[in-house]
Amino acid sequence: MLRLEPFENRQPIFRHKKLYLTIFFISTFLISTIFVYTYIINSPLSDFPTIKIITEDNPNYDSYVNCTFELECNIDSDDVAPTKSRIRIRGSGTGWNKFSPKKGYRVELSERLSLLGLRKDDDWLLFSLYFDYPRTRIKLSMDLWRGLQSSDPTAILPDSKYVCLYINGEFQGLYLLAEKNDRRLFGLDDAQNNLNSSLIFHAKYESYFGLYDCTAWQQDWPNEDDGIYIMDKIMTELCNFVKNSSNDEFFNPDNGIYTKFYKENLIDFYIFNYFIDHQDFWNHNYFIVRNTYPEKFYLIPWDFDISFGQYIWKKYDVNINRESEIRRLNGLYNKLLSNKSFREDCKNRWFELRETIWANEEIMDMLSEIYKEIYIILKTEVNMWNMRSPILFREERVNNIDESIKLLYDWIIERLTFCDLYFSNM
Repeated sequence: MLRLEPFENRQPIFRHKKLYLTIFFISTFLISTIFVYTYIINSPLSDFPTIKIITEDNPNYDSYVNCTFELECNIDSDDVAPTKSRIRIRGSGTGWNKFSPKKGYRVELSERLSLLGLRKDDDWLLFSLYFDYPRTRIKLSMDLWRGLQSSDPTAILPDSKYVCLYINGEFQGLYLLAEKNDRRLFGLDDAQNNLNSSLIFHAKYESYFGLYDCTAWQQDWPNEDDGIYIMDKIMTELCNFVKNSSNDEFFNPDNGIYTKFYKENLIDFYIFNYFIDHQDFWNHNYFIVRNTYPEKFYLIPWDFDISFGQYIWKKYDVNINRESEIRRLNGLYNKLLSNKSFREDCKNRWFELRETIWANEEIMDMLSEIYKEIYIILKTEVNMWNMRSPILFREERVNNIDESIKLLYDWIIERLTFCDLYFSNM
């Protein structure tokens, strides 16, 4: 039988409310104190290079909005005082993708500055790293490609540094600040209003190399705003040559493919992207670059979200030979890989690199240096965006970032062994 408490022994309602309010305010104070001490006073973020953006309008994908840009570092000489700038959301994937709550940005400063020891410029990229779960693959990819420059001058990609980003005082997490892949990075001559001009063409959307589709490509240089458009003519001729030339014509030493492209670049481009298992690639997400003719074309890889056997929290088999898929997606490499001499050159170059800068310990040291730089804030960053990830991804996520890093280490070692066998059989 339910026992009822005598009415006269009950606390008045207003006393309960007063007690609840007291508990609420004390709890709020304690939580705030812990937060301030942990994440501000005693936070590892306080020792990390920090970019602060102040803007009245929310950044968007379509156009720039005005803002002020500030950089704070441990080294006073690296600090940048609040500077008038512009910002917009960047990236065809993270930019508009509803499954990517964390956005990447492009920032234009009002003057050319060197940030964190990188080149002096006014145009900068901020990679969100959202699809790069261990926050190391994108930088590792760019540094690995750039490491080839000592023997291949065309192995060019932006240099980069990790930073923390705040927008209007709100912490946005860990970002990768990078130089812009533009004519200054590639050291190109001034543009000309003719087909001999220096150029940068971007394969943004799917286009089989051999069937030119102007809607899949973008002319990044020369600037179309200057009234110079040369891409259609050059790319049509190039794709027609790839598609329609016979093998004898294609490999002719006087006017064949190696008179149009740097042979070393074609070899390095293949073995690099094959090794990292660069997916969402081969028919888009790369650049064709050339300085003023008679300089040759060369290829630049881009967009490393799906690489090294990972994409967000998804994992891919390390022992996959994607050669047939690459040949299906890219007409240029379909012809190159049908040539015994090109395959032999790829084999020789692979083992040359394996004995030097791509030895197991060299690549592991490179990854370890990257991880060591960010590990102290990695869990804060990943946990923060795990909680904001779409429900679609939450069931798949790996909550243990250490496990994700270990998987990356193991995958690289196994992939190197797999590629040793693949290239030895070429």
